[in-house]
Formats: sequence, structure tokens, C-alpha cells
Amino acid sequence: MIVKPVRLSLGRIEAELREVQRHFPAINAQLNLRRDDFTDTVRQNMLAAYEFLDALVDQNLDLFSDEGLEALLQLNHLVLLGKGYDPREFGRHISVTRQRFFDNFRRYVKPIRRWFRKHETENPYKVAAQVYVGVLSQPQLYQEGNHRTGSLIASGILLENGCPPFVLTRQNAVAYFNPSSEIKFTDKRTIQGKLRLPKYQRDFRDFLRQNVNEAYVRRP
Repeated sequence: MIVKPVRLSLGRIEAELREVQRHFPAINAQLNLRRDDFTDTVRQNMLAAYEFLDALVDQNLDLFSDEGLEALLQLNHLVLLGKGYDPREFGRHISVTRQRFFDNFRRYVKPIRRWFRKHETENPYKVAAQVYVGVLSQPQLYQEGNHRTGSLIASGILLENGCPPFVLTRQNAVAYFNPSSEIKFTDKRTIQGKLRLPKYQRDFRDFLRQNVNEAYVRRP
């Protein structure tokens, strides 16, 4: 059966991100590791990245193709630099980010892509969770912004399979950030890390399933 990808309801997503921003001091107080403020810039950049992700899904772009890898890099640029950034102004950042991305891809992400190719027709929540944990655990895929970009990649996988995306909300923020902080400091190269990752993958799969919402998509 061919699954028709779904499109994003960007207005509803923006409303949720504004709500997170309004309540972020209270959210931050509940986190095991405090995060930087959820500013206007953070919100606007996330919305720009969601817009880009929506276009990728509309184009039916395979996120793990060679072209898709460039799109995954662009997602990170949008998360950090925002819509309409000047490549000349941020040339150093872009160069360092690109170098790290493709170095880590060759060393650590190729296994994720191989796993994705083998399992991409399976439960999309399982696939999205596995990829998210692979992106966020050490060594991380990106120089910065791995939480935000990783959640967008997971959402892209869900959208490609006809499922709603994950969107950070006031209600789910603590349950998202606290386990993600543990994943962030888990090294997938070590034996201890490899023993922990399956639990994180299962827990995040269940978290995604419980925290997607049809309100964030537009269906034909």
C-alpha cells in the first residue's frame, strides 16, 4: 500500500511554539539540565525549519538519499541561522558544520542509513525514534542544534509515512527534554552506551506515539 505523505499545519505549530515560549521559564525550572531561553529567534527559526520540512515532504524527497543529506544539513542551518541567512556572513559556521556533518556521516551515520534502508517500511515511530537517538547520542551529527534538528528529522520520517509530526508543546516539553539530555551524553561507541541505547529508542518511540497530534497536519 502506498502511503500518501501529509502536509503541515504551520499556523497551529506556530501557536504551540508561542505557547512554549510564554511558559519556558517554568518549563526550564523543571528540567534536569537547564536550557538556553526560548527566544523569538529560536521560535522563528524552528518555524522556518518546519516550513522547509513541509516542502521536502511535498517534493517526496528521500531524506537519506544524497540529495536528502544536503537537505538535512540545510535543516540545521535554518534551526540555527534562520530563514534568509547570508552564507557569506556565516561562512565559517557553515564550513565547520558541513565538515563535521559529513565526517560524522562517514563514521557514524552510514550505519544509521543502512539500518533505515533495512527497516524503513516498519513501524514509523520505531524508525523515527531510532534515527533520533542516533543523531543525538555522542558523537552528535551536528556542531550545534542536534535536539531541534533531530526532532525535525524524526518528524520528517513520520510525515513520509502518513503520520502527524512531533511538535514541542507546553505539555510535553519536560518529558521531551529530560530523556533527551540523557541521550545526548550517551556515547554510542562504548559498550555502556550501546547497552543503554535500546531503552532510549523504545522510550522515545512510545513518547512519539503519545505526543503526535492530527491538529498539526493538513490531509487531502
